[in-house]
Amino acid sequence: MRKVVVFVPEGAVLLDLGMVSRAFEDDLSEGAVRYQLRYACLNGQNVRTSNRLLIETHGGLELLRYADTVVVPAFTSVNRSVTVELAAALQAARAAGARVVGLSTGAFVLAEAGVLNDGVAAVSAEWADVFARRFPQVDVAPGAPYAEWEGVCTSSDTAGTVALLRHLTRRDSEGFPVRLLSNGSLKSGETDSLSALREWIVHNLESPLSLGELSARAHLSQRTLIRRFRAETGLSPGQWILARRIDTAKTLLETTQDTVDQIARSVGFSGASTLRDHFKRMTGVTPANYRESARYAEQQQ
Repeated sequence: MRKVVVFVPEGAVLLDLGMVSRAFEDDLSEGAVRYQLRYACLNGQNVRTSNRLLIETHGGLELLRYADTVVVPAFTSVNRSVTVELAAALQAARAAGARVVGLSTGAFVLAEAGVLNDGVAAVSAEWADVFARRFPQVDVAPGAPYAEWEGVCTSSDTAGTVALLRHLTRRDSEGFPVRLLSNGSLKSGETDSLSALREWIVHNLESPLSLGELSARAHLSQRTLIRRFRAETGLSPGQWILARRIDTAKTLLETTQDTVDQIARSVGFSGASTLRDHFKRMTGVTPANYRESARYAEQQQ
């Protein structure tokens, strides 16, 4: 069983935590890759995420000692200081052979902790200059969705995080049928061949992404594509794309100053009103309210 420990700082981005949970959730089905997923924080208490949700943790930094993989998710501010205790725990985990992963702005934590010294990191274009100025001892991989360097992995943005987590779990699954990692039952002989299509979708959310275009790209009939999508994700293509658009919109609301209309168009909606309708239906709040809550949470740190 592979032990995965997620260090959760105050203000961690909920989207990243959800993606990590989905990638490394406990899977006890026969023959499947098995993970033990635990959450840690500085003091072992519960932690509030960027949108004020309370995350129950399993303990403090001592959990990192026993981890095979340590994950630091994205958070809303890159200006916080890494404590001496956290830096020591991350360094010790890496020295003990753990895989250390920084998702999006989580790379700032790894760099400040010293585990990226003389290494390479994937950083989004938005933060690349800031990162390079603060950490000249770390090379930035421009345009890379994710980077690996001597057991330290980083992703540049949400799309990069999806790609990196997929890459890591696929590597862990060597020797096991890939279908056991999917979210539904595939027919005999079928494999998880839609992963490349889903990754392409995440990189092209601003496009219309019609069912006809997707089925042509996957070389499948529309009916087969829908069935395979449901087998692998539990959702129809349209439902899955909508969820990814809302997830990405949340991240942009938390981390950029773009207007709601700009964000709407960048994730594939026709305008602000369409994004507001879908966003409120799926989250219970408007984009403006979500952004206001995220900013309030950051100010309380």
